Amino acid sequence: MSKVLPNGLFWGCLMVTSVGFAQQTPEITISGADNGLASNIRSHLRIGGETCDTALVRLERLRPQMQSNIQRAAQALGYYRLSAEAAFSSDENCWRLDLTIAPGERIPVNEVSINLSEDPQIQEVFSETLENLPALGGLPLNHGQYEGIKNALSAAAVENGFFSARFSRSEILVNLADYTADIAIDFDTGERYRFGVIRLLPVPGFSQGFLESMVTLRTGSPYSSDELLNQRTLLDGTQYFRQISISPQLSSTNNLSVPVIIELIPRLQHSWSTGIGFTTDTGPRVRAAYENRYINGRGHSLNSNASISAVRSQLNLGYKIPLDDPLRTSLNFTTGVATEDTDTYDSDRFKLEAAYVKESSSGWVETYSVDYLLDDYVLNLQAESTQLTMLGYSLSKTAGDDFINPTRGWRLFGQVRGATDSVVSDTTFLQLYTSGKGVISFGNTRLVSRFELGTTMIDDIKELPASVRYFAGGDQSIRGYDYRSLGPVNENGEVIGGKHIVTGSVEYDFPVRGSWRGALFYDGGNAFATEKLEWKNSVGFGARWISPIGPIRIDLAHALEGEKNFRLHITMGPDL
Repeated sequence: MSKVLPNGLFWGCLMVTSVGFAQQTPEITISGADNGLASNIRSHLRIGGETCDTALVRLERLRPQMQSNIQRAAQALGYYRLSAEAAFSSDENCWRLDLTIAPGERIPVNEVSINLSEDPQIQEVFSETLENLPALGGLPLNHGQYEGIKNALSAAAVENGFFSARFSRSEILVNLADYTADIAIDFDTGERYRFGVIRLLPVPGFSQGFLESMVTLRTGSPYSSDELLNQRTLLDGTQYFRQISISPQLSSTNNLSVPVIIELIPRLQHSWSTGIGFTTDTGPRVRAAYENRYINGRGHSLNSNASISAVRSQLNLGYKIPLDDPLRTSLNFTTGVATEDTDTYDSDRFKLEAAYVKESSSGWVETYSVDYLLDDYVLNLQAESTQLTMLGYSLSKTAGDDFINPTRGWRLFGQVRGATDSVVSDTTFLQLYTSGKGVISFGNTRLVSRFELGTTMIDDIKELPASVRYFAGGDQSIRGYDYRSLGPVNENGEVIGGKHIVTGSVEYDFPVRGSWRGALFYDGGNAFATEKLEWKNSVGFGARWISPIGPIRIDLAHALEGEKNFRLHITMGPDL
């Protein structure tokens, strides 16, 4: 006869039963071993899989296997003289195992021998991998590090096209008499594969010849994963494509060659964007931009942008023509107008520029330019109009682990430009300028520094347009002072701009909470017209919010000269 339990009593019994089963698991304790050894022993033990109702007689039969597993776990970490005492016990609920470990001394590595082909080319391919392998000689043996060496060699082989590589010998030789261990590895790389046929699929909107001129992979050259990655990076840098697929056909190799298929999906041809921003120097700013990314099949592009603010407004139009090496060389034409209204001067400018741009394989960008500048400006109530035709050359490079929020990196820019009154110019001058920025980290803190140096060779500063003179002060110069408010002054104490400039900054930033960081900084320098430099200083502190588009910086700076005011600075954008 069956009996039905009330619902409450049924669920109560079920809960008690479930809790009871959950608690009935064998307990294993390990004493005498450090955390690493204890963890490895526990992971090698198989006896923990036995249930609580396993009889002690069966557990005792498993003791030899358990001891073997303990020795295997210990030897993997170099403990070859370990002894272990195991004691089983049980009560009415479950059994228990207590392990007492005497680990002994770890065996040291005496010699590591890694042998590859003596072919100089193969030695060169693996040189970096061999240099970065850990130096294990004299250290306690660790089988994981030994396997790490083998994995590093195998990975380097695959990345460089040695697909038939194998270990003809790989062993750990343990001498218990001397209590030392030797590692011996003979790595047979086999023959290196090469790139086979490079097949570039057609892309709508682009001529096939232009696309092929951007392919750096060459049939017959040694296979390399780095070359595949470099090709992808170069194609991505053109801004033509939204999706890039470079696929080595490893399943279709023939005569030690690997075919490669490159498939490109273009970005939308037309792009429109608008935005708003704010900096203390220029105040609120509205920006709009248009880009035609590929006007024709040869990759010509057009871009225009306009920005309006209370201090500076501008409209620019640019046209870019890729040359024979479209990944690295181009001819750029730019024209635009700009107005600037600062406390120091007002300026209305028209600019027309032609520039030849060339990027080296190491990332240095050279620019040769010809600029025509028409500048109508008012400086200290003096209205002037000047035209300049300037020849220029600049060299720049940016490197870092992350351009938006780097932990380490640097940026360097240098320029020389000049004009002569014999070629469509109202004055003759030569100007040299350089600037740089660096970021280094100490743990989770950073040191950020920047500098700028500039000099102008001209007889009279009054002959130089205001837009070409040097001024200091502002968000990106010396904080604590108004935008472009520093420089040499006339007899009335009015800033007129200088022939030379020297500024520098050192900033220490540190984490506060989440995406917020704090900063302490010092800025110094000035613009000047003669050998006399009136150095200006400021100090301050600030906060940074690390946004997806770069840090947003809020700084409070204190000028140490002049009126010694406090000034709030708000800026945003990448660190490099």
